[in-house]
Amino acid sequence: MSRLRPGRVRGQRHLLTGSAVLVAGAAIQALSGAVFWLVAAHLDVKGDVGAGGKLTTSVLFVTYLAGLGLPVALARYAADRNAESDVIFTWAVGATVAASVVLGSAYVALFRGSATGVLTDLDPVFGPLVFAVVVAGAALSMIVDVRCMTARRWNLVLARIAVVGLFRFPLLFLFRDHEHRALWLFVAAAGPVALSGLIGAALVPRVAGGTHRVGPRPSTARVATRYSAVNFVSTLAYQAPYFLLPVIVLANVTDDSYASFNVAWGVVAVAFYVPTAIGQALLAEGGRDGAHVHAQVRLALGLAVSLMLAGAVAAFLGSDVVTTIYGAKYSAAARVLPAMIAAGVPWAITSLYLSEVRILHRHLATVAITATLTAAIVLPALALVPENGIDGASRAWLLGNLAAAVVAAAAVRISRWRAMPDPSLSEPAVAADAAEIGMTLAEPVI
Repeated sequence: MSRLRPGRVRGQRHLLTGSAVLVAGAAIQALSGAVFWLVAAHLDVKGDVGAGGKLTTSVLFVTYLAGLGLPVALARYAADRNAESDVIFTWAVGATVAASVVLGSAYVALFRGSATGVLTDLDPVFGPLVFAVVVAGAALSMIVDVRCMTARRWNLVLARIAVVGLFRFPLLFLFRDHEHRALWLFVAAAGPVALSGLIGAALVPRVAGGTHRVGPRPSTARVATRYSAVNFVSTLAYQAPYFLLPVIVLANVTDDSYASFNVAWGVVAVAFYVPTAIGQALLAEGGRDGAHVHAQVRLALGLAVSLMLAGAVAAFLGSDVVTTIYGAKYSAAARVLPAMIAAGVPWAITSLYLSEVRILHRHLATVAITATLTAAIVLPALALVPENGIDGASRAWLLGNLAAAVVAAAAVRISRWRAMPDPSLSEPAVAADAAEIGMTLAEPVI
């Protein structure tokens, strides 16, 4: 049995620290989000809660469209405290804002009747402008978090999440009798996130001891751009179900039905963030020179699967808590929640294996995993949701995640096998740490 080397111990310590902080952040998001919509459910009519939830979901959807693969590229190519990382971050800010404005405006025009009519009812220009600014700020918050992660300032990531969660609540009690109450619920839910992204984008370079720079052109610019483009496609693919499923639902159900779905989805979204956060920490640490990727993946996978199993058991045993807290009118949320949370176990497998193939630039495996995830969830949802509403969405979510996990495990096993050196050419001492050698020799050059 090989002993852990000092470099591996340090890498795993940083991975564990980052994962712990991000899981704590997910817990804060879970609590603050659940309590926010709980208070809203008691303060406001169900239709306003549903309409506000539709707009909040819409921001999440457009935000990830506007991400352009930049969070992953920053974790890989802007992980150091130097001028090149400052330039790449500055370029990422500009690209994110431009994409957010364009895509946000297009979304408002496309979904005017089903999701964004509340915006144009306020004002044909000002309403969509509010939406575009919120999208830009939310998108910036993602790359701000990545910049803090790569600087190993995990405390700032946690602080941002905590402040955002707390700042929402006073806003709930303003304008309670306003005719555009649904729009205000949206601003209260998504506005603090957007504000944190806008402020963070202006200040976060100082965390890494740098500043905003537009030049000179980084030596890694071409490689980082290509890496971002490849991962943008894969990000759209593997996150498409997460963002398309709520859009499919909001386009096919009433505001009242969506209010129930939004309660369940809010819990699911935060629970699913746990493996995603661990995967982000893995990307930040695994992308560094000298990282022991396979050992880190095993550690991260064990942590993520254990947490999601605990969550699935809790959701099954405690689903009635939803109606106890929210009331009988939200019974549909309690009905679909256990199956949707159970899907988090296969999602943990899929997301961590996807992080591994991304770190090692194994694009074929990346495409296989993400394409399966998208097709296995979205296609059944398109058939089931119009007929069965949120129950159809729940079934599509669980079955699709199970299928994706099977494909992810097979794809990673095949890619590792293909990357292993010929045993007949290995020295006996080298063969003792085959996982590390396989990782080292498998890393391609783009």
